Amino acid sequence: MSQRFVVIGAGPIGLATAMLLAADGHDVTVLEKDSEATPSSEVEAWDGWRRPGVAQFRQAHLMLPRFRAVLDAELPVVADRLNKMGGRRFSLIDVLPRSSPDTPARAGDERFDVLTGRRPVVEAAFAQVAEETPGVTIRRGVVVDGPLLGSPTEQGIPHVNGVRTSDGVEIKADLVIDAMGRRSKLPEWIAAAGGRPLYEEAADAGFTYYTRHYHSPSGHHPRFRGPPGADVGTIRVLTLPADNDTWTVGIVAVAGDAPLKALRDNQVWERVVRAVPHAAHWLDGEPVTDVIPMAGVLDRYRRIVVDGRPVITGVAAVGDAWACTNPAAGRGMSVGLAHAVLLRDAMRAHPDSPVDFAKAFDDTTEETLTPWYRDQVERDHRRAGRMQALLDGRPPDPDSDPLLQLMGAARSDPDTARGVLDVLSVLALPVDVLKRTGIRETLERVASSSPPPSPPPGPSRDELVALTVA
Repeated sequence: MSQRFVVIGAGPIGLATAMLLAADGHDVTVLEKDSEATPSSEVEAWDGWRRPGVAQFRQAHLMLPRFRAVLDAELPVVADRLNKMGGRRFSLIDVLPRSSPDTPARAGDERFDVLTGRRPVVEAAFAQVAEETPGVTIRRGVVVDGPLLGSPTEQGIPHVNGVRTSDGVEIKADLVIDAMGRRSKLPEWIAAAGGRPLYEEAADAGFTYYTRHYHSPSGHHPRFRGPPGADVGTIRVLTLPADNDTWTVGIVAVAGDAPLKALRDNQVWERVVRAVPHAAHWLDGEPVTDVIPMAGVLDRYRRIVVDGRPVITGVAAVGDAWACTNPAAGRGMSVGLAHAVLLRDAMRAHPDSPVDFAKAFDDTTEETLTPWYRDQVERDHRRAGRMQALLDGRPPDPDSDPLLQLMGAARSDPDTARGVLDVLSVLALPVDVLKRTGIRETLERVASSSPPPSPPPGPSRDELVALTVA
């Protein structure tokens, strides 16, 4: 049975949700606050597309293998469009440390294939395909004031049956999907509707980002000499391939680290990157931006179902509107696409019961995706603690992060190495990799016979601060 949906937010996850629902025969209207039209090319997407509603629009992005896998399975036309727009393909096998065992490719290694690009180019691919998708209507430059309320489907639970725009237009819907990302106003909506408060956790992730993009006129691509994201003392360094002979280099610092605010300066930023051996050669290209800073990023998680009962029906949150974390891990797009698929599946199972849909969507989200949120928040908390200890001149506490344990053994064991790649690819959690046959035994053997792996070389804290003032 065909139904009407309104998706608020025309980012990749909102557009993916719209296309998945339209493929099931539904009518979907996507409302986007930013007014500029979809660019017609990758050049226009990067050079001219303005998206003031997306703070991270020109920040560092890497689309991980789970993102590519969901596209291949559910939205292959988008994957094909991104390919045609210059999306970069490579395998995370390429990021294994040089000391890892030189073993032949294995069956299944294709799961580590990446299809990535800069955020404006990736979003343009989604938007172009969505505009061509029967059943999807995209309206840009539309501000949503709030929800419309209909008759409750269960006593005591407010029910949304559409939205009202800022110019007074009412748009009816069987389900309103909040894809507004980090700027979601869902709690205010629920309060205005008279519903019980949703469950929410929120805290500043504690990091500041300094990003710069590069291009190679000759078509060369920097080789990995370390992981795409590596902790180097009191900073984290990101080296990320992108589309059309471009790549991105980023520095992540603890928020409030006063000396490192100088990283906003192009020359200071470049001096610091050149002092990191595995990243320095990533500057061997033409910069296409100045340093782009971003701070105030939240870790946030929400549930509409509280104590087994929805606080509101007729509305669902997807992607970053449901949960968002420190973007330096690159998991957001992968988890968001997986979440869109879960929403589509829950609607297939419960098309006629808003309460049952809300519960099913919450159940599958909690089972399959919330563990990724928890894992990332815990890892960020440990990382911030290590960095803060170094800032304070204290030795960091011993780190029990299972991923770091796995990475230490990955240098000598191909099974563990692939387990690490499964985690980086958003295909398996560290706790699940540890349950695989022989992994714990390998960790014990490596721990008893080898010294702990050394962190990537780079400037000491004093050297880092000196680089910011030289």
